[in-house]
Amino acid sequence: MSGPVACLDIDYFYAQAEELRNPAIRDRPVLVCVYSGRTPDSGVVATSNYLARKYGVKSGMPIRRAKELLRGVDAIFLPVDMRYYSGLSKKVFEIAGGYADVLEVASIDEAFLSLVETSSGSYENAAQLMADLKREVRERIGLTCSIGVAKNKLIAKMAADDSKPDGLLVIKPGTEEEYLRPKPVKDIPYIGERMAKRLQEIGVRTVADLTSIPPDRLVEIFGFRVGRFIYLASRGEYFEQVTPRGEAKQLSRMTTLKRLSRDEAEIWEQLGRVIRELHRRIVELGYGFRGVSLIGITEGMKPVSRSAVLPHHTQELSDLENTSHRLLKTLLAGLEEDLRRVGVRVYGLSVERGQSRLTDF
Repeated sequence: MSGPVACLDIDYFYAQAEELRNPAIRDRPVLVCVYSGRTPDSGVVATSNYLARKYGVKSGMPIRRAKELLRGVDAIFLPVDMRYYSGLSKKVFEIAGGYADVLEVASIDEAFLSLVETSSGSYENAAQLMADLKREVRERIGLTCSIGVAKNKLIAKMAADDSKPDGLLVIKPGTEEEYLRPKPVKDIPYIGERMAKRLQEIGVRTVADLTSIPPDRLVEIFGFRVGRFIYLASRGEYFEQVTPRGEAKQLSRMTTLKRLSRDEAEIWEQLGRVIRELHRRIVELGYGFRGVSLIGITEGMKPVSRSAVLPHHTQELSDLENTSHRLLKTLLAGLEEDLRRVGVRVYGLSVERGQSRLTDF
């Protein structure tokens, strides 16, 4: 399925996370390293901030080489702290899930979002949603991220890379060829240095060059699977569905209110659509739910919520609507700020007995 897809990439994640933990190091080259333990300088650079990159530091570079490049520079070398990074990553993607029809976490610092329903298929709406997401992540967590929006995951990922750092780039339908043709073939995701070198041997350096190669020739050189991928990717026509990894533990939907508000009727009118979208997704996946949370983001970007646990698992829209409405009333009763965003999360999920899931077919 084509239609707005976003790729979210947290900027220079490990190093940015360390800057968040210790803001005093923001103006210095910061390198987060995987130490082997054999000697004090054994190991490689996992990632670095942009100040370090100005000196030629790259991910995967031996620590010893990085120190040579930074000789005489007041640089910071830190060991990886995966527990800390994983916690921040989870917070970012929990926020992102509220903007997406489906969220696919690809790695600790990258995720894909299907925006077909939340944007109503509009790239203008998708751009505004992703601008709101960037702002929410920055204000609530303190991290910046880069986002690309396009008709498929491949182009969205390229757009996210091109928008770094802290950018947002939308490739609208019909402009893909103009965007792709000037690019070096190595810019296509999953085409590594070795594959790019083989393409250079047949005179291919740019995507424009690549589009002139017949598909049979690519299959002859690379085999059917890889040759087909290269052929489709060079034309912006390689599509993969945004798919959540593993079983979902919770599902959520959020929306940005038309204006800041604490008015129950006004908020409920907009929340009703969100609840129906969430319920449709629950039924599609064949889940029942037991927990419901009403989530709000205030004018000052403060998260607020109220939750309830039902007596039994259910898949009924009326249960979701009635519980959400009751939680909204409770939330608004003690609220001191207007809301800017509101949504609903269901948790305690179980596959309903005898229920066929659309993902099973």
